[in-house]
Amino acid sequence: MNIALAETPPPGWSSGILPAAGVVAGYLILIFANPAYRFFRDGLRCVQRHAQMWIWLSALSLAYTLFQSLQAYQLGEAQFSSMSLLYWPGFKPQGWAASAGRAWLPALELLAGLFNQAVVSYPTSALAALLFLLNWRGYQWQFLHAAKRRLGRWWIAVYLGLLACALAALCKPIFSLSIYWLNQYFDGILLLRCGAIIDWLSFQFEYLFGLLIQIFLVLLTFVWIRGLNSEPGRIFEFALKRAVFAAKWAGVVLVATLLLIHLPLLISYVWIAQQTDFTIAVVQYVDQTARPLIAVALILFCSIQITLILHNETLREAVHEHAQLAREHWPRIFWFLVVAGLHLFAISWLDDFFEDAFPKYSLPNLLAAILFTVGKAFLAAWFLASWVCLYRASLTPVKEIRF
Repeated sequence: MNIALAETPPPGWSSGILPAAGVVAGYLILIFANPAYRFFRDGLRCVQRHAQMWIWLSALSLAYTLFQSLQAYQLGEAQFSSMSLLYWPGFKPQGWAASAGRAWLPALELLAGLFNQAVVSYPTSALAALLFLLNWRGYQWQFLHAAKRRLGRWWIAVYLGLLACALAALCKPIFSLSIYWLNQYFDGILLLRCGAIIDWLSFQFEYLFGLLIQIFLVLLTFVWIRGLNSEPGRIFEFALKRAVFAAKWAGVVLVATLLLIHLPLLISYVWIAQQTDFTIAVVQYVDQTARPLIAVALILFCSIQITLILHNETLREAVHEHAQLAREHWPRIFWFLVVAGLHLFAISWLDDFFEDAFPKYSLPNLLAAILFTVGKAFLAAWFLASWVCLYRASLTPVKEIRF
């Protein structure tokens, strides 16, 4: 006997309403019910008042995206023509799970950047290096004057090293764009080794330039908290002075980066022609171990940088104050990290998913890159301002900034 079975209708759009509503409700509860909510609210107000915070971060990040596209075009990896602008390839995502697996490290580094450097400084750092070498508006002499008072007898070595790094930062984009032409006259392995040295020296200046922009954004938020009116040029001069007070912590970060990332890479490039597997292993170690380790360390010592920026303290005093802050206000800090981390992971996840769904350097791929670059810049500015508000409210007693 044949029994006719009724076919089950496929799930329609209405079947996704409840899960979507649950996600939205959970997000609202997460935002409005966490102990750090008012600091996120104040940070958003600060960004609305000073929109240049996220606009500047967007401009710096977009400059990097543009330079990458230019370099890919110069190397023949990308083709830009009227046809490529009209052609829209099919949407072929690789899967949410694969994107999530690749998004955790960029999200972790974005979160760590709130307490270190949330700025994409390359290749804009080349222009900054040129202006620094030309002593634009006397900023080089202002830095030297502050360095002599703060660094003592070490100021000469720091200054000479900074000049060398500035020269490398100026040469790095030129070297990157001309490496294909140089390869016609020089050995590729030699160029790779020279590029590694230039990249290491340039990274020092890129980091310090990004640190200067970060300090400027911190001070801009502080001025907003106090309800003060000050011109951006004057705040930038203050930022230049405060950069010297954060120099010791910056030195710790640079030394750790050298030992964990740049030194292994430099050593591997010496034997790259004979030991290719060793170089591949070093690159995997950097991506899977060194970069996450540095990011986690920066998160664990999240208030060191802002303490040195806002108060004239030694590195030891800053560490002691960080321990006291973490002990007394760990719920605020914990929920700040959770909320900010989830937002940064979500946008990194979506970025990887949509960009990977289109061919590299195609028009939709570039549009997605631009869209998510601006989104990341806005979130970075919002959370950085929120972090300054949280830190300021957690000080007992409240300390005043001293210049």
